[in-house]
Amino acid sequence: MNKKMNVLKVGLALAAAIVVTGCASLDGIAKKNVSSSNSGEIYGVGFLGIASEKNEINDVCDAINNSDERCSEKVKYKTVFVVSKVGFADGPVGLIALAEKSMNTGKGCVSGSKDCTYLKVKSNPGKLATIIEIASNPGDNKCHWSGMPRIGGVVCTAYNWDYSKEGFIGIAR
Repeated sequence: MNKKMNVLKVGLALAAAIVVTGCASLDGIAKKNVSSSNSGEIYGVGFLGIASEKNEINDVCDAINNSDERCSEKVKYKTVFVVSKVGFADGPVGLIALAEKSMNTGKGCVSGSKDCTYLKVKSNPGKLATIIEIASNPGDNKCHWSGMPRIGGVVCTAYNWDYSKEGFIGIAR
């Protein structure tokens, strides 16, 4: 029984490593965002280590040939990869969003952490997503991560939103 548990633990650790490292670039996600015809709103976390600590707006705007008008004023914005769910097969699923530099989007977090700031994001066809507002701050219990750490998704009971029930507009990594 212990051997089976150890194999399971190693398998889960490898799956988590694949999910965290992903297989596509930030540029690729940005291209998918602007080429998508999906529009709508999602709730998610600013994913740690992907556009949440570094400002990769130049790379993102270059990848989409500056087709979003906000790219002409890059100094005003920062990029955030907002993740609404993470699956074993999909990896992180979310949107590249732009926020005004002055907006407090949280410090970024690993999904499942108690210290996550949850963001409300609007997607429009042909553009990078826009962070509309902070939906939930750590400790206010408006939103939480459902499932295992790094596998699962965002549930915002205060807004009647559940990643597993919504028609999802996000882009897989």
